[in-house]
Amino acid sequence: MKRFCIGAFSAGMLAAAAMAQQGPVVTARDDAPVAPTAEDAAADGRDEGRLYLGLGVGGSVLHRHASPDPGSDLRGVSPTVVLRLGYDFADSPWSIEGYGSLGRANLKSGSDSARTLFGLGVEGLYHFDRYARFDPFLAGGLSWNSGSAPVWQDGNRSHLFAQAGLGAFWHLTESLSLRGDVRWHVALTDDFISFTSADVGVVWYPGAGGGADDTVSSLPPLADAPIEPGAVRYDDASEHAEALRDVTPVGADHMRLELRVGFAKDTAVIEPAAYPVLDELLRLARRALEVNPEASIELHGHADRQHGSDHEYNRRLSEARAKSVMNYLAQNGVPAGRMKAFGHSFDQPAEPVDLEHGTPANRRVEIAIQNVTEAEREQIRAGR
Repeated sequence: MKRFCIGAFSAGMLAAAAMAQQGPVVTARDDAPVAPTAEDAAADGRDEGRLYLGLGVGGSVLHRHASPDPGSDLRGVSPTVVLRLGYDFADSPWSIEGYGSLGRANLKSGSDSARTLFGLGVEGLYHFDRYARFDPFLAGGLSWNSGSAPVWQDGNRSHLFAQAGLGAFWHLTESLSLRGDVRWHVALTDDFISFTSADVGVVWYPGAGGGADDTVSSLPPLADAPIEPGAVRYDDASEHAEALRDVTPVGADHMRLELRVGFAKDTAVIEPAAYPVLDELLRLARRALEVNPEASIELHGHADRQHGSDHEYNRRLSEARAKSVMNYLAQNGVPAGRMKAFGHSFDQPAEPVDLEHGTPANRRVEIAIQNVTEAEREQIRAGR
C-alpha cells in the first residue's frame, strides 16, 4: 500500500509538470494585443522557460527496519555527489528535472570489497513562490538505483524506486542560487526497501539576467536631468499627471512623455479606466502631427523584474505593451506609419527594483515625439 501511494503521488506530480502551463492566459479587448503565449513562443522559436544546472553533495542512509534476509552490508551514511539538469516552466509553479548520483558505500566490518552506488532519476518540483528569494518546493518522481555489486537487503544489485520529499532554493542572483534537498525513496518491489538521501549545493541558470538588445532604439536615461519649464507647467495644470507626465529634459530634440496606466503582471491589456489618460495622449499625438507634419512617434515599452524573470519573455511583453498603446492611437486617427513600438524588457527601470515583490511602476510605456522644437512643443501642450 505504501509503495502504491508513493508511486501514484510521484506519477501525478510528473504528469502535472508535463502539462504545466507555459505562458499567461489573458482576456483582452479585441483591439488590444496580449502577452506572448506558449504558442507564440513556439512559432518564433523562442522558449519562455529556462534551463538550469545543479551540483550537490550529501549522503544517503539505508533504512534497516523490516529488512529481509540475507540483509545488506551497507552501513552508516554513504557520501554522494548529485548532478541535475532542470527546466522551469514559464509563469507556472512547476519545474521538471533529471539527475544522476554517484556515491561510495560504507560497508559493515569484515566485507572484502567496497561498493559504488549510482542512480538516475526524474522528478517534478512544485514551487510555493518561485519569485521570492526563499523558494521552497515539494518534489516527487522515480529513480533507478544500483551498486557495483548486490547492495540491497534482498540481495539484488538494482531496484526502481519511487521518491518524494522537499527542498528549497535561496536565490542569490538571477543566475546563481543555493539549494537543499531531502528525499525518501521506496523500492517498487514486494520487499520493503527504502533509504533517505539529502544534499546541498548550487544551481546555475545559463543566460539569466541578459543585457539590453543594442539593436533596439532607446531613449537616453533621464537621470537627474532638469525638466523643461514648459513640461513642468503642463504637468502642474494636467488632471492626468499621475498617469501621464511630460518629462522632456532641457535641450532635448523631442517631446518625452511617461505613461503609467497600470498594466497587470504578465499582460499588455489596457484597462478601460485608462482610456481618459490615453485620450489625452491621443490629443498630444494628433496635435504634434498638426504642428509638425514631419514629426514621428516612438513608443518604448518596459517591464518590471523579479527573481526568475526571463529577459527575452519580458522583452516581448514590454513590446506588446507599447503596441497596445500604439494600436489605441492608430484606431483613433494617428497614422500607423508615423509610429514605431519597441520593447526593452526590464533593462531600463524607472524605480528601484524589488526582485522579491516586483515593481509595478516599472511596467510603463515612454513616448517620444521626435523632431519637434521647444517652440513646437509649447504649441502641442497648449492646443487643447
